[in-house]
Amino acid sequence: MNDQMQKILIVDDSRTNLALLHHMLRDVECKVVQADSGLEAVDMARNDDFALILLDIQMPGMNGYEAAAKLKEHERSKSVPIIFITAIFQDEENVRQGYETGAVDYLFRPVDVDILISKVKAFLQMHRQKVLLEQEVEQHRRTEVALREAEEKYRSIFERAIEGVFQCTPEGEFLEANPAMLGILGYDRMEDVVGRPAFRDRFMPEESERQRYYELMQLYGAVTGFEFHLQRRNGEVVWCSESSRMVRPGNGEDFIEGVLEDITKRKNVELELKRLATLDSLTGIANRHRFFDRLEHALALAKRYGTKVAVLFVDLDEFKRVNDTHGHQTGDELLRQVAERLQQRTRESDTLARLGGDEFGILLPGITDQAGTLSFTRNLLEVVRQPYEVGGRELVIGATIGISFYPDDGKDTVTLISRADAAMYGAKKKGRADYGTFAEYDSPG
Repeated sequence: MNDQMQKILIVDDSRTNLALLHHMLRDVECKVVQADSGLEAVDMARNDDFALILLDIQMPGMNGYEAAAKLKEHERSKSVPIIFITAIFQDEENVRQGYETGAVDYLFRPVDVDILISKVKAFLQMHRQKVLLEQEVEQHRRTEVALREAEEKYRSIFERAIEGVFQCTPEGEFLEANPAMLGILGYDRMEDVVGRPAFRDRFMPEESERQRYYELMQLYGAVTGFEFHLQRRNGEVVWCSESSRMVRPGNGEDFIEGVLEDITKRKNVELELKRLATLDSLTGIANRHRFFDRLEHALALAKRYGTKVAVLFVDLDEFKRVNDTHGHQTGDELLRQVAERLQQRTRESDTLARLGGDEFGILLPGITDQAGTLSFTRNLLEVVRQPYEVGGRELVIGATIGISFYPDDGKDTVTLISRADAAMYGAKKKGRADYGTFAEYDSPG
């Protein structure tokens, strides 16, 4: 290293992307070198030493995979780790092709700056250790001291890593595991984990995930960012992400080596955000987006199995008067109580959603006849009419419901909802009618 600053080569045919990556790495202690083509990158790597290469896949002339293959052919650049940066969807074919051409990891655009910096710093540290070890080995070549010191330094990196690092047989028997790996699994002693046949299967309780893992490993010899449920020694289930590969030494038995990370906190936040994105913040029931999604799913099943679906559009009567007379806080509480009553009357397979304002939607999949839906509707109206206790006041409201049926009134989500809405307005125009079907009001004029 000769006290020179470590160099990172970033390769992209887009000057904008190069500038953005350079800006992201501005606080990392390294020298960033740029290349705007795969051919230029190969030439530069043959004439200079780089600690890491960040390589775009989609480039004209020589793409990232071709450039990576060329880099691995030359003595000076063959050991330089390559991280692909791409907007290509991470399907199994791209992952396999990437590993075959020497990739150690993937980053996907838009690049998360914190993840980028974390990975770059980790590889720079590994490169720094590697160079120091190479210098020491060169100085003490063929001596027992040099070999022992090198082994101790590698062992120190292995044991001090904050992520779980392991080696295991293809059948799931652990050959080696670092302290962080033991911690993730919930064990204190190495002998409780290493040398136990098929031990890996014990902490992968989900059969589908376990089967998928082995399928990927058999097909592609590697997995990257494989997320699964892990059951710890005490029975606690956490989310983990694994990146590992099959090693075939040729002169010995095949084994799997990889890195395991506990991602429970991140995954829980991700799942909670996804859940909240589909709920109405006021009532806690499904929102409009969730309703459309569930309706599309129900229509697909109905089409496949030849069943019927009903869509109910519920509009509260006199709600504006309550809001204007008693205020929005009272109105909001009233909406919550209405949603609770409607929820109690729907089946688990049904979907109740707030579509906006004082309008609700109800999806009834797998219905057998329209008469049952009409009976259900009358029951809902009776429930809505019961008095409400809000802020010490007794309030009474009603509702008007419009109904459309698949496939009679429409075969897509937008049509069915709009026709249920039209049926509701038709019922209102009729005067005292409090519900109606689209077929009843679908007449000229």
